[in-house]
Amino acid sequence: MPLVSFVMELSSIELRYLVNEIRSRVITSSSGYYVSSINAITKSSLFLRLHHPMQEDTMLVLSTRGIWITRLKFKPMEENNSLENIAQKELERAKLELIEQVGSERIISLKFRHPDGKVRIVVGEFFGDGNIIICNENMQIIAILNPIQVRHRTLNVGLRYVYPPARGVDVFNITLDQMLSLRDGAKNLDVLRWIGRNISMPKKFVEEVINRAGIQVDKQAAQLSDDEVSKIYDTVKDIVNEVSTGGKNHEPIVIMLNDKPQEALPIITQEAAIAAKMIKENNIKKVVSYMDAVDEVLSSEIMNIGRSSRTVELDRQIAVLEHDLEEQNKAKETVLQKAAAIRKLAGELMALSYRGSDGIADVLADYSASLVTEKGIKYIEVAGEQVEMQSSLAKASSMLFARAKEMERGNASIEEAHAKILAQIEKLRSETAAIHKKVIVKEQISREWYERYRWFITTDGLLVIGGRDASSNSALIRKHLTEHDIVFHAEVYGSPFFIIKNAAAFAATQEGTIDSSLHQVAQATISFSRAWKDGLSSADAYWVMAEQVKKGAPTGQFLPKGSFVIEGKRNYLKGVQLRLAIGIMQLNNRETLLCGPEEAIKKCSIFYAVLLQGGMDPMNAAKKAKSEFVKIADDNIKIAESIKHISLDEFVRALPTGQSRLSFTARGQQQLQEASSSSSPPPPPPASVAAESGDK
Repeated sequence: MPLVSFVMELSSIELRYLVNEIRSRVITSSSGYYVSSINAITKSSLFLRLHHPMQEDTMLVLSTRGIWITRLKFKPMEENNSLENIAQKELERAKLELIEQVGSERIISLKFRHPDGKVRIVVGEFFGDGNIIICNENMQIIAILNPIQVRHRTLNVGLRYVYPPARGVDVFNITLDQMLSLRDGAKNLDVLRWIGRNISMPKKFVEEVINRAGIQVDKQAAQLSDDEVSKIYDTVKDIVNEVSTGGKNHEPIVIMLNDKPQEALPIITQEAAIAAKMIKENNIKKVVSYMDAVDEVLSSEIMNIGRSSRTVELDRQIAVLEHDLEEQNKAKETVLQKAAAIRKLAGELMALSYRGSDGIADVLADYSASLVTEKGIKYIEVAGEQVEMQSSLAKASSMLFARAKEMERGNASIEEAHAKILAQIEKLRSETAAIHKKVIVKEQISREWYERYRWFITTDGLLVIGGRDASSNSALIRKHLTEHDIVFHAEVYGSPFFIIKNAAAFAATQEGTIDSSLHQVAQATISFSRAWKDGLSSADAYWVMAEQVKKGAPTGQFLPKGSFVIEGKRNYLKGVQLRLAIGIMQLNNRETLLCGPEEAIKKCSIFYAVLLQGGMDPMNAAKKAKSEFVKIADDNIKIAESIKHISLDEFVRALPTGQSRLSFTARGQQQLQEASSSSSPPPPPPASVAAESGDK
């Protein structure tokens, strides 16, 4: 099975792995993921952004080729996807409750439930041309990508969805007794065809079963002993487990041809290992998981579709010019062949003239030439050309040589036209390449859940998160406040809420206090309040325990969005100075931006800038901060480039409301050379985020 023949097609056991993996990532026992947006990528694929209140978004691609989690953010690449509008209407804001495979078929179903209880079922069929169908809770079809009308079923809008007839024994539930029974019923089938026809397993894995079981490929199935059938059965179960669960021997690879991903394999079969030795080593790429392998191959197919859709007209023009070029090449070759034939005949006639004129008929015959007479004039006809016969062979030869030269000179015009067409083709190909190089997808940056809020890490190593506005204040308290947290607020209009995650439990396990963390969070609370914009130099803040924050308004009263009732004693920190810093920190092997109290930012940042009130509006302050960070990181190209890719919007969102100015920039306690030579510092300690397990 040479690798060059691979065509990516998901089998049922590979699909089971993908379904299991998607289920483990997005089907949770708590709040779960819901569809925040859904868009068409191509005519046969949809891009679903799945959102979770406390986890990073998950990007899911559903196409007629398969279903997989992608690291990419796709833009629409083709128009006229008939499902897009209906999918948006029927699925957006719905929670993904269930994903399952239908037996051992290449069919999956996804169950979505809206907040009002409305249920929608999406079916993906990944055989033949593939299909995507949206149904209601009774499996009545609401929308279908490819309507079907065949002997065993009809699928169209308004009809009830029915599965196709099952093919073969369910490979996930097959028993040894079934295998023995299938052997007894086998007629004139070798082992390969016997397994392939009776068990839902693709050829590439059937061959691996036979290799591992040590069975001769051409052996008749009916001649298998009970022990041999038992070996085949055990091997089938082993391979199914390796592929579908990611168990032992699960070594996913991507087959590359001409630097392009062609095939994803969950295990390295013996056939693949043999074929791998026949091609360059760099054509076999190992990846972390089979999901990553599928993403690389099938996402590459989608990107190729996108690139091609953007260059349809250019490709048409190139095809026309290439056809013209081919015709010119044929014309050039024809002219050169004729000129060569005329030259050879001219040479023979010249030689004959020295010997006498006898034998001219033979020479003409040897070169498929002849003497013809038209209107009383005699001509030599050779290679479709006619040259007037002269009084002597020498003169006739000269006339033939002249005709050959004339044809060769005329060929120069073909060469000139040829060069012009080549230049046009090269220009069009350059335009095509430029379009192909344009980014039509972006890689998804894996972010922590707390990065959607204001956040920093105190010098005690505690994670602190704060609201940006009334909506995030509300989400902060309602979704992320747990019994072990401490809550901060300021005695200033427009104050955000800040939470020290797991602070109470952390303090109970430490000797001494967390006074430094309390002061830093108080400073952040007042600095991100209206006090910064109003130019106050100091203000008061207070903290309370989580149980003192009441999420509902007292009976008969109304609370504005983002407001909560505080009961009991408030612990005040008086006259806290407004002072912030903005810094670049390494988090999960990437550079990220954060803003907070100077001492906290200084400790965890590669480098930072102190912020003071007044001076520049947020946009100009953001530009200045970004410029300074790029400048200070100039001795580390990798980090400098990473900072350049942080958008100005992110800098603006990190800054406090109102005018700010940079006092100075400096390297943090985490040195730049350390950041470039070692792994990133750890994210907030597990104790700080351990309680974030569900929607509160």
